[in-house]
Order: sequence, then structure tokens, then C-alpha cells
Amino acid sequence: MAMIFVLSAGFLLSTHAATHEQLMLFCGAHLKPPFEEASQIFAKIRDIEINANYASVGALYSQVFLSKQGDLFVVPSPDLMTNAIAKGVIQPDSVRDLCYVVPAINVQKGNPKNIKSLKDLARPGIRIALGNPETVFIGTLAVEIIEKGLSVEEKTFLRKNLVTYSEDFPRLSSLLLLQQVDAIIGFHYLGELYPDKVETVKLKSDEIHRIGAGHIAVLSYSKNVTFAFKFINFLVSEEGRNVLKRYHYFGTPEEAFAWVGGQKPIGGAYTVPQGWITK
Repeated sequence: MAMIFVLSAGFLLSTHAATHEQLMLFCGAHLKPPFEEASQIFAKIRDIEINANYASVGALYSQVFLSKQGDLFVVPSPDLMTNAIAKGVIQPDSVRDLCYVVPAINVQKGNPKNIKSLKDLARPGIRIALGNPETVFIGTLAVEIIEKGLSVEEKTFLRKNLVTYSEDFPRLSSLLLLQQVDAIIGFHYLGELYPDKVETVKLKSDEIHRIGAGHIAVLSYSKNVTFAFKFINFLVSEEGRNVLKRYHYFGTPEEAFAWVGGQKPIGGAYTVPQGWITK
């Protein structure tokens, strides 16, 4: 009887595993905190397992294009989604906008190095880190901000202060949280996420040339289109948007523009000049 019970239980578990719904999510790493919570809420509501891969936009593109699998794709700007549609990996009618993010300078709590502006990052003795501009969206934004906002001499001094590049935004944030650097060019919300460890220094409006976003879509390779659309519908619902709001992401472009102090392009291409290479 014991053996029959064990075999029966094993059969029921294997049957449940075989029928248990699953979603595979490829998501920009800068959206990890709210997406982890939103995924947990949706998973409980729908009794579904969500397997998420959070990475830089460059890594995500490579993973999606090479693996040709997955259900959902989240990128930090609309032009990146347009490129994915052009390559045939996205269902065009599934694209939805979720939130918006603004580049800013993030410093240690208390701002011990008294960093008040972009030019202060070029002062001697300031340790800074950037996202890899070749693969990380905020890294590309940071290089554009530096290239267009500083003089040749200031850029030279800033480069001397550059300790390292990071391969995604969570890793970049960790360098600041662990006090391995004095400042990063990150996003507006980081100080709100870690109020005991981080402060945010706003850039001048004319130093910001574009902002980021969170755009989601169903992948052409999806094996569970129905639940993929249901997850998107949850994210754009009041409950889903409230999750994003709790993590201090802007819900509309207008909210982001109000924080910036002017209207800016959302995403868009920028060619990183030669000389900015990973270490």
C-alpha cells in the first residue's frame, strides 16, 4: 500500500508539472525590482510559473535571437522594440508601454564627496562607474551625457576617475551600494529604492538628451500566447501600474518630462564614439 501511495503521488506530481503553465520572460535589468514583485503577484493569481532572465539590452537581444524561444520581451526604449519587430521576433500588435526612467547621478548617502553636478565627476579623487556603453542602455545614455556635456579637458579627467564598467544596471548599482565607487550615472529612482544608502543628484535639463522606458511585447516564439497577453494586461492594469509606481518608475512620459524640466526623446539611437571601451 505504501508503494502504491508513493507511485500515485509521483504520478499526480508529474501530471501537475506537465500541465503547469509557464512563461519565459526576457527583461531589461533596470526593471528587475518591480517585475519580480509583479511576476510573483501574477503567478499566484493565475497559478503559473514565470521564469525571468534579467540582463542588459545587448545580452537580451543575443539571447532572444540565438535561442529563438521565450514568451515576453521587455526593453528600455521603443526603437529597440521597433528593431525587434523588424527582425520578426515580436508580435507587433502586442507592444505596450509600461513606465519611464530618467538618467541621473547617484551618489552615496550623505554625498560625502559633495557631488552636485556632472562637472564634479571630473574632479580629482572621485571614483565613478558606468554601464558598459556597448551593451547597457544606461551606459550608452551616460556616454552621450558626458560627451555632450563636458569639455575635452573635463572628459579626460573624468575618464581618469572611471574605475570600471558594469554589465547591467543591478551590478552597476551594487558598486555604489557597496561603496566601491563614489558615484554612478544611473536612474532617478535609485535613491528612492535605497534611501539609507543612496542619494540622487539631478542632471540639468539640457544635459539629458533622451530618457528610457519599459516596453513589453509577446515574442513570436511564444508557446503560451494566451498567458503572455494576460500578463501584459495585468501589468497595464491599475494593480500592475501601482507596482511600478511603488518602485518610483514614472507612469507616463509627462511625469518623466516634469522631473527633467523639459520634453525629451524616448529612447533613440546614439553612436558611442571610439575610445569608450570596456575594461
